[in-house]
Amino acid sequence: MDIESCVNSLSMPLPEDILKRKWGGDLDGAIRAIDMRLQGELPPMLRRRLICEKERIRRLPTQYPWTRKQALEKLQEIVPAATEEDFDHWELEGRLDFIYIDGEKRYFVRAHRSITRHPELVRMAGREVSPENKWLDPMIREIREKGLLRRRITLETSLYVDREDFVPGEYLAHLPFPAPSAQQSDIRLLEGDPDGINPEDAPARTAWWRRSLTEWTEFRLRYSYVSCIRYADPLNAPAPSAPLYPDALPPCEEDLAQSGAFIRFTPYLRALADELGRGESTDALKAWRFYEFVTTKVDYSFMRDYFQIDDLGEYCAVNLRGDCGLQALLFINLCRIAGIPARWQSGLAVEPSYTGSHDWAQFYLKGWGWLFADCSYGGSAYRFGAKERHLFYFGNLDPMRMAANRQFQAALSPEKHALRVDPYDNQSGEMERIGAELPFTMRQLDGDARLVEYQDL
Repeated sequence: MDIESCVNSLSMPLPEDILKRKWGGDLDGAIRAIDMRLQGELPPMLRRRLICEKERIRRLPTQYPWTRKQALEKLQEIVPAATEEDFDHWELEGRLDFIYIDGEKRYFVRAHRSITRHPELVRMAGREVSPENKWLDPMIREIREKGLLRRRITLETSLYVDREDFVPGEYLAHLPFPAPSAQQSDIRLLEGDPDGINPEDAPARTAWWRRSLTEWTEFRLRYSYVSCIRYADPLNAPAPSAPLYPDALPPCEEDLAQSGAFIRFTPYLRALADELGRGESTDALKAWRFYEFVTTKVDYSFMRDYFQIDDLGEYCAVNLRGDCGLQALLFINLCRIAGIPARWQSGLAVEPSYTGSHDWAQFYLKGWGWLFADCSYGGSAYRFGAKERHLFYFGNLDPMRMAANRQFQAALSPEKHALRVDPYDNQSGEMERIGAELPFTMRQLDGDARLVEYQDL
């Protein structure tokens, strides 16, 4: 059975004894229990769920490599003043993610990096905390003053399997490629030799290669596109006479619907949407309340692979922690429950010193059309006291993005034979060796994304 087709089964719970073994740290026992179940007759969805869970458990230890001693040392590399008492306090607060493996606590590989997203810990590290962002704030001021900012952005991206994991054979590789969208147009491939590029309307657009390789190879692209942001202030200004982004795809039924295993209108999310939106007279105010909740109540945290988390939006709302993708999914869930069309966008955030994976949301308001909500950037602004920047990311983006996707959990084309490293998003690229016994994990693939240049237009 194709594991990729099993992913939607994650909407159902695990059998209790397997769940106990998994979270008790008996991972080998959980796999043995799964194998025993799979030998018998099972309802099809339960069989798919167990097959999917076996792969999740196989990957899980790679996310949690550090002992307590190692995790504290990693943290002290960033915050030298951190003590064991601080470590225990932050763990009890839920800021340091861990699991048990064979009776020992093991800590998430990037738990220490999440700490640096909090102003009080930045101060502990001896660094200055300021509400000003010298990169973003001038762009935001220009967008407000002029009403529009257009830039041509040139990026170079690559994907490769780690050299020690390379085995000669037939490979299928995907790299995200810019898709025409509300804010993005005039896309040009400048360098690279893909075997194909998906159509412009693909929900998850990639350039792809199918190659027989006898030696290690890096797949690489260089491309440019125009990013154009038009200023919106839906809380304080009347709706314009025409939508700001007239070329955007109009709302459809999917923009109000549940989807797959992770955009689900659970009882808790329904109750939360009702509570937050109660008494608000317009969709703009309801959407603002949802954005305000996510950006002020959810603690930004780097997360284990989304494949390892059930009900991503609800997870974010229950644990009050999550990264850019979980925050975007929570906002989308709340909007759709309230009858406000909302959709996913993801790809890359582009800065002079760093270009990396990022997710954000779109929501639809009558008169305005499709607008943006970046809860991650907005939440960072709120934590550091940048009120104007916090407000800006409700309705707007900065133009330094690359959007490749408009749908969460969209299939890639050509389809992979094995389970993707990330079955839900398309930000960093995917690769498989066709016929391999096991799919690659995130620890085995690597790549680069680099800003070559940008030009004001």
